[in-house]
Amino acid sequence: MVRDMKKADPLRPLAAELMEVNYQNPDSLKEGVEEADAVVHLVGALKPRRGENLQEANVSPTKAMVEAAVAAKIKCFIFLSHPGADPDSKNPYLQTKGIAEQIIRDAGFAGAIFRIPMILGTGNPSLETILRLARAPLTPLIGGGTVRIQPVSQSDVVAAIDWALSANPRPMRTITLAGPETLTYANLVHRVAARIGKRPKNLPIPKAAAKLAIWIASGFSPHTGANQVVIETLFNEFLEDSGEARNNLPFTLAPVNEILDQIFPKVDTP
Repeated sequence: MVRDMKKADPLRPLAAELMEVNYQNPDSLKEGVEEADAVVHLVGALKPRRGENLQEANVSPTKAMVEAAVAAKIKCFIFLSHPGADPDSKNPYLQTKGIAEQIIRDAGFAGAIFRIPMILGTGNPSLETILRLARAPLTPLIGGGTVRIQPVSQSDVVAAIDWALSANPRPMRTITLAGPETLTYANLVHRVAARIGKRPKNLPIPKAAAKLAIWIASGFSPHTGANQVVIETLFNEFLEDSGEARNNLPFTLAPVNEILDQIFPKVDTP
């Protein structure tokens, strides 16, 4: 189910049936989940589309989907959230993710809520951002890139969703998919840079200076204010015990170098 069929080309190789839906139109959602056994709800954003706020990006679509799923008697509901999600959080993104989680729990579905930090995989936004930084001679990093992260492989996220769908329906659980390795953002950028033959130099940007620049920019363009939430989310640490995923999933999450080996396979030379 997509909101804009014109942007669905990356999904066409999956040979899936594509349907354009409107989350403000309950009938289109009901038609989309009719006769389905499960819903994998991927709608949500840290930086909403122009004209949307975080409530409209994360809460309203979830509420609409849950209502449609309840009406269709869906057996299993899967949702991707973020570490630190909490309806009482002062961070607007984590607050709206927490509200969305609560809406799903209150509906009484079986399934899983996966709280996922940075995802690394070919073509995904996190990796594309890191590649841009790695290719630059000077790499501007907020706070010098000292924030610690626990990246997880995109293929492992897909495998976790597949596991939750294929296993016998269990009561709704919340599982954090924290990667088994903790490293700094700067270290990750330099590991990626080494894979593509680059050696960038860090250009530390004080977090306060970045926030001030965004605050000034938001005076000219209100939409820029959303970037303030992005900084507060991406450049604060949400470290979790990776043992939670290890104890729940029937496979082991890949460490960072293994993830990068998948993305940048080594070529044997004669």
